[in-house]
Amino acid sequence: MSDPIISVLAPLLILAALVVAGWWLSRTTVTPYAPAELANRVVLPRLHLNDIDAAIAELDEPDEIVIPHEHAIVVIKYPLSVPASIEVHSPIEHGFTRAELVRAICESYQHVYEAEAATATTKPVLALEERAGNKRRNRTDGLYGIWGYDLAELVLTATHWQRRFDGVVVIDLQVAT
Repeated sequence: MSDPIISVLAPLLILAALVVAGWWLSRTTVTPYAPAELANRVVLPRLHLNDIDAAIAELDEPDEIVIPHEHAIVVIKYPLSVPASIEVHSPIEHGFTRAELVRAICESYQHVYEAEAATATTKPVLALEERAGNKRRNRTDGLYGIWGYDLAELVLTATHWQRRFDGVVVIDLQVAT
């Protein structure tokens, strides 16, 4: 006797649940899912970080938008003992062109080296011009603990950027000597 009641009530209960769920969803705001973007690589010719104008002059297609976001964080790790995260802004709302990206990276590196010089009590022992053979820059004890190389020795070869789940765009750098 209970089987006919269950066979009649079960579809009615499912229908009622669907009606309630539809009513609730129609009155609730749903935030769309914003996934992180896949990491994107921007390949560059070997650009010296100490001369912004010369670096930009070396670029192919300097006006191409390579990061379609207006704000980002440049993460500088090499050659720092303490990594630096520097917020950069595109001068145009469509994002960073190749030239503006290189400009922002060069300016960020220059800022890091200036901050290191201003906060270090241990200065580089020898100037770059005085180093012969295999001698490298000594580690300084400033804000970032720069070691091994002066800014004039660093070369940018590529960037990797990614928009995280929280919407922040992070730019990692591939720097060589």
